[in-house]
Amino acid sequence: MLLEMRGIAKNFPGVRALSDVDLKLDRGEVLGVVGENGAGKSTLMKILGGGLRADAGEIDLDGRRFAPRRPGDALDAGIVVIHQELSLVPDRSIAENLYLGNLPNRLGFIDRRALQENARRLLARVRLSLSPRAIVRHLGVAQQQLIEIARALSRDARVIVMDEPTATLTTAEQRTLFATVAELKAAGVGIIFISHHLEEVFEICDRVTVMRDGQVVETRQTPAWSEDDLIRAMVNRPIESMFPPRHAKIGEPLLEVSGLTSRGHFADVSLSVRAGEVVGIGGLVGAGRTEVLKAIYGALSRHGEIKISGAPVHIASPLQAIAAGVVLAPEDRKLEGLILDFSVTRNVVLSVLAKVAAFGVFLRRGRMEALAVKAVKDLQIRTPGINAAVRNLSGGNQQKVVFARALSADPRIFLLDEPTRGVDIGARVEIYRLIGALAERGGAVLVVSSDMVELLGLCDRILVMRAGRIAGALERSEFSQERVMALAALA
Repeated sequence: MLLEMRGIAKNFPGVRALSDVDLKLDRGEVLGVVGENGAGKSTLMKILGGGLRADAGEIDLDGRRFAPRRPGDALDAGIVVIHQELSLVPDRSIAENLYLGNLPNRLGFIDRRALQENARRLLARVRLSLSPRAIVRHLGVAQQQLIEIARALSRDARVIVMDEPTATLTTAEQRTLFATVAELKAAGVGIIFISHHLEEVFEICDRVTVMRDGQVVETRQTPAWSEDDLIRAMVNRPIESMFPPRHAKIGEPLLEVSGLTSRGHFADVSLSVRAGEVVGIGGLVGAGRTEVLKAIYGALSRHGEIKISGAPVHIASPLQAIAAGVVLAPEDRKLEGLILDFSVTRNVVLSVLAKVAAFGVFLRRGRMEALAVKAVKDLQIRTPGINAAVRNLSGGNQQKVVFARALSADPRIFLLDEPTRGVDIGARVEIYRLIGALAERGGAVLVVSSDMVELLGLCDRILVMRAGRIAGALERSEFSQERVMALAALA
């Protein structure tokens, strides 16, 4: 037995996060840990990683008592936790981030040559073709996720915890990650794999532990679980369909983009989205998908023509986009979509401050709260109240607040970038239902997603980007993972 956690309990003010949790991990084993947001998975891993102290319980590592008081204790013991929330230093280089706290030195000085050479080897292991000197701030979320994984490889780890490691990775990048996991497993490393993507869990995990409401519900060998059984154990209710059927009437083009180009990001992108239609954009990380959405939204400089309902529009800023009926739910909700310390109410009205202001100056609390109450009801946002800080909500409910903020502007065109990143299976179905409802109301929805199952199940058409250009388009009758990947990866 490599790791054993017994009777772990943790309470926060007014909340029992963990109650009498037991977990075991063998050498060379991949243990899947699944459950809805708020089930206690991340809290348990923070205790293992020294970020939190348990109120009760014991941990044994290699047969010896282990009681980390800080993250450094876990690292020294060979436990590396790759948290869902990235922990890179944005204004430092990739190499410096890879060896943060463990920089190679020579005669008391940083050995820059060794740092660069070691970093290149680590980047090659996760198949990232980037300069070790590149500044992390300029990288996409998926690239940063792979750097987090590479950083774990830089240490002589005995236990590696991966918390939603594939949330922003494309299929090709997932294969890279899974190959790395197989190498680590063969070397005797124990891996705890937390994911909302059940197909990944079934593919790479030896056993699966289900958590719900701060407790372990059940652990089985992976072949002993069916997908239906696993979902039922996670949510304590049946989910009839991952992608609820839509009955939207497809209308005329609502959004048309011609020759859109943003230097250094993408070139000559033309696309259209009709009223009632959900169009997906697939492709590998770095293909320009996110940048296309930002350019349409006026958050990235570009040239080219944009038409709404057949009429040319000038969009040079997000404010102009919102005024034109275009909203964006960004890829990184915590940095770009929400102000975490603001309440649900204040986040919901961020895009429509003029609508809730008196004389253009004073915010009217009654009007703000009315919008928030409606949003919580319509989107089924689970929150202690409209004045609760968004920071304290689960990932799925935070994402619903992002949607609520967008909907408050009464838009016609929805740009959604990784709309279910880090969201549990129950909340994901609710978000899919919401996207379907937007289309059925006559909206035009343009979705960027790295989740192939999501693209295939959600969209009416899929556009595939490669190297900053549209490589091809697929109608629903042509959908397959192989066709999307062929367009995304072939030179």
